[in-house]
Amino acid sequence: MPISDKVRKKLWAKSGNRCAICKAELFSKEAADETLNIGEECHIISSAENGPRHKDGLLNYDSYENLLLLCRNHHKEIDTLIDSYTEDLLMYMKSNHENWVRNTLDQSLGKEEKIQPKLLTRMTSGKELLSILFGIQGCRTDYDEASTEEESEFIGSIFQTLSDYADLSGMGIEPFEKVKIATQLSQLLKELELKGYFLFAERVVENILHNGQKLDNWAIATLILKKADSSEIIML
Repeated sequence: MPISDKVRKKLWAKSGNRCAICKAELFSKEAADETLNIGEECHIISSAENGPRHKDGLLNYDSYENLLLLCRNHHKEIDTLIDSYTEDLLMYMKSNHENWVRNTLDQSLGKEEKIQPKLLTRMTSGKELLSILFGIQGCRTDYDEASTEEESEFIGSIFQTLSDYADLSGMGIEPFEKVKIATQLSQLLKELELKGYFLFAERVVENILHNGQKLDNWAIATLILKKADSSEIIML
């Protein structure tokens, strides 16, 4: 069954004509013909038996819920690195991107933003964390106050390591190197848990002002290190 026009329109509208990963504009209003359309409607779960993330028994593989709008480069990447881009991660990225589109449009129209509690996802796998760190242009950090010098040095070393990985990921690394980094990040998360810490993170795209210059569509990561017994952690 092909993707229906109704589903296609809904996907493009909710995605804001932007790639869900890099936020690149997919179809320019200045385009003279359709060859300049770099957007692709990607299946999260493939209908093909040997396709990426395939599962049997899905009633409609061409439903809106199973589609993600991406540029050609990132479509190829998610279908090549299937161990890194899992079904759950892509579902999260789809929801996060569509929320970003809606909030950006609301702000541009001057709508009052509803005050909502800030919820960040706990990082439990290296590939999930790498997807947030990959190619970021800025990072915000926060942590529970350290009670000893040793604890302070440990927290500092963790954020420095994450910063180093973020810098490395933006240098055009090969796919096999991404898998290696994801494994190293998984080991880091296990070390944190043994030390009694959880890492929470999110990735957003913002327009920022730097040295008087407006910078559009910057990928910003937020990393928060909390003690496992913190009262601020909410189990959902």
